[in-house]
Amino acid sequence: MSNVTPRETEVIRWMAAGKTAAEIGTILGISPITVNTHIANAKARLGVFKDTALVAAALRNGIIR
Repeated sequence: MSNVTPRETEVIRWMAAGKTAAEIGTILGISPITVNTHIANAKARLGVFKDTALVAAALRNGIIR
């Protein structure tokens, strides 16, 4: 299991706060498509398939609090 990048961690934190890809994109100054790419990459690194599983895995692994 690989670690996620700092940007992927930032995106996961916003996901955990309930933000959509469009909202995260606005906050971070990137497109929603780029946000979705970060989400997909983080899912692959953590071996999960759903957004909720990504946030749960990040919490379990200490990536976010």
